[in-house]
Amino acid sequence: MNELILHSYRRCPFAIRVRTVLEEKGLKYSVIEEDLANPSSELLRLHPEGKVPLLLHHGHPIFESSVITEYLDEAFPEVSLMPRAPLERAEVRLWTFWCNELFKPDLDAYKYEWPGLSADERQALLARLKASLEKLDSALDKAAFLMGPQITLADIHVFPFYRQLQKARPEFHEQFKTRHVDAWLGRITSRPSFERVMKKPG
Repeated sequence: MNELILHSYRRCPFAIRVRTVLEEKGLKYSVIEEDLANPSSELLRLHPEGKVPLLLHHGHPIFESSVITEYLDEAFPEVSLMPRAPLERAEVRLWTFWCNELFKPDLDAYKYEWPGLSADERQALLARLKASLEKLDSALDKAAFLMGPQITLADIHVFPFYRQLQKARPEFHEQFKTRHVDAWLGRITSRPSFERVMKKPG
């Protein structure tokens, strides 16, 4: 049995998180590319909601992207993507919480719900997104990555969603320039790991 098997979808930002960790750590793994509209019977059997990503490690299923990434960091510590200090580890998790609970819902609303929003709702949504980008830009004014000079799970958990916003609605990106965030995204997407992450299967 392959030690690490990942049920994934290439463009899913949550799956990108996990594949980035696997690649940054140089781990050998195999990928089962899922059709999100028609998930495999194996994924449905292993995951209560049939979602990606789902990792099998020696046959044991692990799901939820940030749970998988932290598990991988602990199980394969040779390349560490979490700081050692407890306070800094908490800060990484706070970036993840912010992304999952605040930034991503606004991103989804901007991508999918915009036509149905009132003028006031649109204004409020744009204000929140602008504040989110300013939060990122301010943090990245101080260092190359969110937690300092080295990439951590904070960057890996957040960047796929900023990239998604940038690619899906470029007019928003033009409206709110974020010099430090753009440079940060460029540093991540120019890493060899990202090229391997986004390589089309087959």
